[in-house]
Amino acid sequence: MQSHGCTAENWDSIEICGNLSSATIYNCGFRGTVRIESPVVLRNVGTLANCEIHSGACIENTSVIETTECSSFGNGIFSAVVNEGGGREVPLFTGLTSQLAYIIAMYRHRPETIERLQHMAEREYTLPSVSPLCSIGYGARITACGIIRNVCIGHDAVIEGASFLNNGTVCSEKGQRTYIGPGVKMREFIVCGNSIIDNGTVAERCFFGNATHVSALSAVDTLFFAGSHCENGEMCSVLAGPYTISHHKSTLLIAGMFSFFNAGSGTNQSNHLLKSGPVHQGIHLRGCKYGSDAYMMLPALDGPFTTVIGRHKSHPDTEYFPFSLVIEQDGHTWLMPASNLAASGQARDFTKWPKRDKRDTFSRDIINFEECNPYLAERIATAINISEELMSKDAGDVCTYRKLRIRTSMLRRGLRLYRLALAKYMGAMLACGAEPDMLGAGRWSDVGGMYIPVSVMNDILDGIDNGSIATINAVCDALSKAHAAYPRYAAGWAYARLEKELGHTPSDDDIAAAIAAGREAADKLATLAADDIRSEQDASMAVGYGIDAEDDVTRMADFKTVRHIQ
Repeated sequence: MQSHGCTAENWDSIEICGNLSSATIYNCGFRGTVRIESPVVLRNVGTLANCEIHSGACIENTSVIETTECSSFGNGIFSAVVNEGGGREVPLFTGLTSQLAYIIAMYRHRPETIERLQHMAEREYTLPSVSPLCSIGYGARITACGIIRNVCIGHDAVIEGASFLNNGTVCSEKGQRTYIGPGVKMREFIVCGNSIIDNGTVAERCFFGNATHVSALSAVDTLFFAGSHCENGEMCSVLAGPYTISHHKSTLLIAGMFSFFNAGSGTNQSNHLLKSGPVHQGIHLRGCKYGSDAYMMLPALDGPFTTVIGRHKSHPDTEYFPFSLVIEQDGHTWLMPASNLAASGQARDFTKWPKRDKRDTFSRDIINFEECNPYLAERIATAINISEELMSKDAGDVCTYRKLRIRTSMLRRGLRLYRLALAKYMGAMLACGAEPDMLGAGRWSDVGGMYIPVSVMNDILDGIDNGSIATINAVCDALSKAHAAYPRYAAGWAYARLEKELGHTPSDDDIAAAIAAGREAADKLATLAADDIRSEQDASMAVGYGIDAEDDVTRMADFKTVRHIQ
């Protein structure tokens, strides 16, 4: 090895396992304890210090790979999500899931539960990970990197061109391809398997869950979970639940919880009102979209599948008006209830997410893609009640709900759409064929992408408090069991709702009638969505197509070919 240009502070500290061929090792500087399991390729590495290199690993043209002191490699670092001012910190650890992050961040009204979960994470992940040596996994490949300090790297992971990695873990199992690309700089982080961190991303105190993808992003105190794909913009104190999507350089997501979210270019939020500091937060429930240059002054709560357009400073709360459009007009926030129920884009969203699911068998994030579910149905039912109450008042052309302005004509239309949607959802849940479980009859929650009855969630949390659920695995298993029971819980909710509407125990004929009404309502909503998509296929939308066409027929032929219109 010396003849190949290698140096060491103490050759006695270099441990070799197996029949190592020195032909694959040259121009390397060894310091401290280095354990090498043959075969490996080590070429042109300035410093290899206090590390364990497993067979099949390849490290080339890299400045430094070292462990400077006993490290937990990112485990146990706290990330201040949702509220930049603190109070919702979540510890990073390799077993973190979307559901665990949601509970730890959002259930601060149960301090004993949170404390127990944090102790579990410390006992099961942080303390066992502490070591004086970093590990380079079987088949890992590290090329053309700068400084990699206090970082464990999993099997088959690929790191190429990263500038600076400090105090973290790159999880990867054999067969996965976890990738860290050129120019990446990260401090205090955990990257889960099957993820891509690329193109100069800068991150600090961040967690990247299974099948996440970030590129050219600046992120601080942010947790990304399955399916999230964020590029070019900035994220600070964000709990990015499944399918948080942001692609634009001018976009800032800050101090909030997001899920199945799509950020248009220039999307921005303010969490600092210059009074008590950056302590305000935004809750953006599943399926929200922000149009280009949309702005929200926090605190605010966006209802499920709400689209926000314009600039809003009145702290709107639209939780119980799902599928709505929130727009700005003359400096005021206007609500168009249920508008998205008749939109073709909404129907497209429900089908596209399952198709984009890239989680592998190592992921423990739970995602329920079901469109017709009790969580949305109960909010639709509440929207109906609120709308009926508002309609009963003689408010003229405009009525007001929680600082939101609503035109009476739009409220009337929204009420019709909500009634159709509730019938559709009820019918679908009753038609699933599952035996109703009345544990699902009460309120529901969307816990990091998982629909679950609140009573069942509370039972799990009570189990954590009383010690009957004592490990992170046990918590995840309890959540998985609840997820498996979803069809029965959903049927229980629909059965209880039908019983309330009828005023008596539903008969088989009553259930059959509700299912038939649901199918009829679904057909009407599908017709409205089809009408909406046809408006997108009108000749007025063909501007710029068939640029050299000699007539409208040729121009429309180009338009229909490109847009895949029959």
